[in-house]
Amino acid sequence: MTTSSALLTIGEMSRASALPISALRFYDKEGVLVPHSVDPHTGYRWYTDDQLRDARVIAGMRRVGVPIRDMMAVLTGPEPHSCLDAHLRNLEDGLADARAELGRIHRLIDSLPASGGVDIDSWDLRRALDAVLFAVNEESEFPILRGVHLDIHDGVAAFVTTDQFRLAVAEVKVHSALTVSAVVPVTFARLLRDVAGVVTLTFSARTVTASYPGGGVSSPLIEDGEFPDHRILREHHDAVELSGDHLAALLNGTGHGAVVSIGEDGGARVDPGGTDPRERFRVLVDRQRLRDAAAAQPGRQLVIRVSGATLPLAIRTGDCVGYYSYLMPLQPVGEKAFT
Repeated sequence: MTTSSALLTIGEMSRASALPISALRFYDKEGVLVPHSVDPHTGYRWYTDDQLRDARVIAGMRRVGVPIRDMMAVLTGPEPHSCLDAHLRNLEDGLADARAELGRIHRLIDSLPASGGVDIDSWDLRRALDAVLFAVNEESEFPILRGVHLDIHDGVAAFVTTDQFRLAVAEVKVHSALTVSAVVPVTFARLLRDVAGVVTLTFSARTVTASYPGGGVSSPLIEDGEFPDHRILREHHDAVELSGDHLAALLNGTGHGAVVSIGEDGGARVDPGGTDPRERFRVLVDRQRLRDAAAAQPGRQLVIRVSGATLPLAIRTGDCVGYYSYLMPLQPVGEKAFT
């Protein structure tokens, strides 16, 4: 250690470096910043001017949470900048994890229904439910997937269902500022299909009540689990659209699995007899599940969009914005689920 004619007391070093006296004592004990000398009679610690730079570096590392062992590597190792860069990457990873966790917490907060009601015309309600009920798995091991997710915000009521392999969404505009995220049992949803007039859905912490001309019905909400967030799903920007003859061949063909081959030029072939060296990717899809999803879509201009071998297919109609579903493709080793 380099010595200097000018010595600093621990108090002077603390003021000059912005390190508390307690921190200087701690770093002395850990061997990170050992005083130039210690008075054997009084125990006073003395530091040199030359140690002030290290103390200021330590103060900065302390503020950003650099561990003791990494502080030593920065001060005495051959690659101090690499050590600091590695710590920055750890901080960035931690921030990404924190953002994901806070996003989950926000969704949990939203999943606590606020008291209030929203009015939906029975015709809109019936059409929305008919578009999504096909994707419910009433025997799922996950209770949350045995119902219909109602996601109401910004004047839109989204009805969402999934069996992990299919996900269906139907959005209905409503005149309400209510924000609700709740899952209702499928039996309750089916009851609503048969009512007439305006239906008022009222939510409390654990129940939902539907009031309509001539009656009403209540049901407990499904609270066991967290429903998948449908809003994170997006169609790929260069997805290939299937319509016309390709669509007819896909839906009307025989066999459990249907194959869609997409060439480098974006052209599509359905159930091709062999491989094509110019093929970009191919998708294997459950034909019956695709038929069910297509049949549930309201409107006439059916479109199926394919994005990749392992990416979900998007099924929608051009004349019913807000109604769509996703279907996971089959894979040689099984099926990939929405999780």
